[in-house]
Amino acid sequence: MALSPGLKADDEPTLVGRDLELTLIHEHLHGTDGGNAVLLRGPAGIGKTRLMTATLDEPGTDARVLTVKCQESGGAAYEAVRGLFAPLGLTADDPARHPLLGGGAVAAGSAALALPALTTDGAPDGAPDGGPVDAYGVMHGLYWLTNSLAAERPLILAVDDLQWCDEASLRWLAFLLRRAEGLPVALLLTLRTEVEHAHPDVLDEMTDSASCLTVDVEPLTDDAVHDMLAAALPVTPDACFVARCMELTGGTPFLVQLVLRELRERGPDAGLDADALRDGLGHGAVARFHLDRLGPERLAVATALAVLESDDIESVAALAGTTPGPAAGAVDALCAAGLLRPDSLAYRHDLMRQAVLDATPAEERLALRERAARLLNDSGCPSDQVAVQLMHLPEVPEPWMVTVLRSAALGAEQRGAPATAGQYLSRALRHDLDDIELLSASARVLAHSDHPTALSRLEHALSLVTDPRLRCRLVQQYVITSLGAQNSLRAFELVGETLPLAESELGDSPDEQALRTLMEAMALVSGLDEKSTVRRVSERFRDHVPPPGETAEERMLLGMLCALGTLEGRPAAGLVPAAERVLRFGDFSLGGWGALGASLTLYLADVIEPVESVLTALLEHAQNRGQAWNSALVSTTRAQVHMWAGNIAQALADAQLAFDLVHRDLRVKSAVGPHCTLADVLVRRGDAVRAQEVLDLIRRPRVDQFALESHTYMMSRARTRAALGDPEGALGHLLRCGDSLAEAGIGNPVLAPWWYDAAQLLAELGRHGEGLDVVDRVAPAVRRWGTPRARGMLAVARGVLTTCDTGIDELTEATRLLDGTPGRLEHAHAEYLLGRRLLERGDAESARERLRRAIDIAVLCGDRLLIDRAVPALGAAGGRLRRGTGSPTDALSGSERQVAERAAGGATNREIAEALFLTQRTVEFHLTSVYRKLGIRGRRELAAVLAAERGPAR
Repeated sequence: MALSPGLKADDEPTLVGRDLELTLIHEHLHGTDGGNAVLLRGPAGIGKTRLMTATLDEPGTDARVLTVKCQESGGAAYEAVRGLFAPLGLTADDPARHPLLGGGAVAAGSAALALPALTTDGAPDGAPDGGPVDAYGVMHGLYWLTNSLAAERPLILAVDDLQWCDEASLRWLAFLLRRAEGLPVALLLTLRTEVEHAHPDVLDEMTDSASCLTVDVEPLTDDAVHDMLAAALPVTPDACFVARCMELTGGTPFLVQLVLRELRERGPDAGLDADALRDGLGHGAVARFHLDRLGPERLAVATALAVLESDDIESVAALAGTTPGPAAGAVDALCAAGLLRPDSLAYRHDLMRQAVLDATPAEERLALRERAARLLNDSGCPSDQVAVQLMHLPEVPEPWMVTVLRSAALGAEQRGAPATAGQYLSRALRHDLDDIELLSASARVLAHSDHPTALSRLEHALSLVTDPRLRCRLVQQYVITSLGAQNSLRAFELVGETLPLAESELGDSPDEQALRTLMEAMALVSGLDEKSTVRRVSERFRDHVPPPGETAEERMLLGMLCALGTLEGRPAAGLVPAAERVLRFGDFSLGGWGALGASLTLYLADVIEPVESVLTALLEHAQNRGQAWNSALVSTTRAQVHMWAGNIAQALADAQLAFDLVHRDLRVKSAVGPHCTLADVLVRRGDAVRAQEVLDLIRRPRVDQFALESHTYMMSRARTRAALGDPEGALGHLLRCGDSLAEAGIGNPVLAPWWYDAAQLLAELGRHGEGLDVVDRVAPAVRRWGTPRARGMLAVARGVLTTCDTGIDELTEATRLLDGTPGRLEHAHAEYLLGRRLLERGDAESARERLRRAIDIAVLCGDRLLIDRAVPALGAAGGRLRRGTGSPTDALSGSERQVAERAAGGATNREIAEALFLTQRTVEFHLTSVYRKLGIRGRRELAAVLAAERGPAR
């Protein structure tokens, strides 16, 4: 397929009747500080492209203009993007050497992630670490490439016929539009309204944007048609002539041009009255008029041009069954007839090209498509060019076509365009619906966008497979895909059916042992996802001997066994060594499941430092590759760890990043963890109203069926309701959480410590007996888990529910157990509760000491919720604060905190924006707000302010 780098024809007529449209376009594109788009919308021939070229030809602009015209035959992934950037040398043989993409640039940064989209010769090598290319990362890289270009001079991206833009490029244009505010970048787009749009959701997103002005291009008025005719004819047309022209053309400028062409062909002596215009005028009639006068050889060339849409005369000649010499003669004749552009082999208008195709019988068109594909393939053209022709065929009759489609799909996948890859593989499957390799490959790429179809194809492949090794690989793929679909029950069932086969039929070679180990790990991955299968996993692995962790597969299994033991509530001391062994190797292969399972064990056991190190490495890895989804998941986990360690400010930064990525960028409505984590932080910061708003955004189907998310969700709901003054509502969520954990067989007391919160609410409600029943119910699990934090929390629960000195003794013991642990939030709360009880007993001096200690810890943690309770209590005890109860950084929002932390670490605005998936303008806005709120002048003071708020490392 040929993409036209330019849009303007040499003999375009004078533009008339479009003053209003030109004014609207100019004011929208140039009336603000950048980042706007104009979409010119209307039927074919209405003058959208002419309006575009007139806008781009405006005098006085110093903008760099990049243009591309999309073709109806479709294109490979990111073909429109390559058409835009080709004039700048960004799609050359080795684009990686371009200064903007890393070759000699001091800080090409994330722009280098655009390389897969810009590669033209063959498939790129994939991600830097050899893994699959992340689609979001490629778009992220293209954004920063555009940002770099716009920094040199203002940039206009003009895309003609957006309805035929390849999906990957279209999604990137929408991505760019969301982030273009403040950039000296403008988008100028045209869209035909009478054809079906392949991706209406993306187009709707663009047109719904406040920065996109949609201009519906209407037919010309009678006066405008009169002016158009008068400018081109030797005499002024009369009213009847104009009326007849309007009757025939409907005011469509392209058809008016055809009227003029017909009149010119009649010669200077032809009359210019209404009768001079014959019926049947139109682009099709004009095209056929000229085609009927061509000989068979030239007609074949015209049809070949319509099919190939190529500027390669040799390919056109071969498809037409002639040689380049006669083909060039036919091209000259078509140019003379006004069908082709004078400067290329492209038709003057898509309507003319379509008229040529319509004049060709359907069976002949299909035969030409097949011949074109064969010709391009035999000529050594890239597989994606051949695939464009194959995608027009209803069937894929020959094996070589399947090979081409597979190759094109691989290229699309490695360019970060899995949806395009899925289309190629789905077409290839028409050759053989039982091709197991194709079924697996198509399921892999469709897992990004169409989980039901992906799982259906894997089911079909599994019904066909007989080799146990291949079956294990397919089941592993099914497990991972089902997790994305948020329904792993069938995956767990398949693993259960396959494991006996693996144990009996796989041999003792290292590869087969690794495969068997991997299947055992898959049983854990799938079985621990939903509540209904946790007990079955526990039964299966009750007596399983942990592997030594010498291979990646063994470490994955070992990490997941640690996760299982953690959910069951086995003694923490027995799980920690194995979990530390998993993290010691520092590999994150096989999806990182082993590392994540081990991390769950360690941080709940209060071994914080190795978990933070691993999560930081994982986050940097994801951010450097533009992997927004992985960044969100890791940021969520790290925020939870920060909260567990009492670092609310740092938890806020990570939680806000995760929430922004899934809600603002990825628009994932089914996410739970990021929302709950941010809500928990907001509650601690005293903003329960906002926490409730965040939780109300969750749209996860069957959320109550998941082992981790359901209980995280209930705990967040409960804490938010309690902070909003609804203890009964909060208690209902907590008690349901406890029942749900028991039903699922999850016995860890600190995974979702419903009992700890419930005991305090029941004490406040005066329901002490009920509260003690709750404590007695969970006490064995606390003793079994055995960490000082868990025992301290149990002592807090008993203390608030026990009257007189016994309760004070329990709370005193709680402060002793919690002191020195990462459980700083629980420690501060225990000191506060103890201070209140001492005050009630009349020991004001001891109460003041405890309350001051509670406030000191709460200030270091950033726990505004506790500070707001403890300060009045200290006043009631007759005490004064030794220090302020607030930090200047308390005023920072989560987004501001993210930016401030990185700026304090020395990152530039661009580096901050790249890492946090923001725009530089947003970073500048946040930093300005940070400086104002903290009362500082710049970065030099920022690091000192942030360091001062942190307590000593633990």
